[in-house]
Amino acid sequence: MSFYPQNVSHVSLFYHNITNSSFTFLKPKVGMFTGYGAAAMLEGAPSTTVVSLEIDPYLKTWVSECVAQASEASTNPELKTASERLEIITGPALDTMPNLPSDQPFDLVFVDANKSEYRRYIELLLEHKLLAPGAQIVVDNTLYCGIPYTEPTMDAQPARREFGNAIREFNLWVKEHPNLRQVILPMRDGVSIVVHDA
Repeated sequence: MSFYPQNVSHVSLFYHNITNSSFTFLKPKVGMFTGYGAAAMLEGAPSTTVVSLEIDPYLKTWVSECVAQASEASTNPELKTASERLEIITGPALDTMPNLPSDQPFDLVFVDANKSEYRRYIELLLEHKLLAPGAQIVVDNTLYCGIPYTEPTMDAQPARREFGNAIREFNLWVKEHPNLRQVILPMRDGVSIVVHDA
């Protein structure tokens, strides 16, 4: 199975490759949109479940249908299809995340949703013990068009300044958190890999 066109984006390949590792637990994705990142994770980790938190109920139906159409039965009867391994939970992530079961902590989390809520997403993961020891959190848009690190006089899109400020505050909070380590990759709009030291 392959969800990708030939001119696949670097970010999707990154998602695919990082999930194609030794992770064994569920991989939640905060913010799904068109499901491209979830599809990359499903393909990269053929034996795990991807849980996507998405605010828009229409996207749940649409993405589920698209993944079902693209899913192929595995030659290994012990492996489920991609559509069987995708769980989409609708509603605001700040409301749905606390209801996730803590008995199967996540070892990989992708965050790409409301930029002003990034910090709270990570706080909820920590407060509700949803992260396995050594879990990785991959956060998209952590350079956010450079806005977090430029003066307001440089803004080509002033309406985005509020999100840029939130991203700067988030990056600083992660840097100073005693149980988190991060590296920001200057790929596309910035991707951070945050490691949870339990």
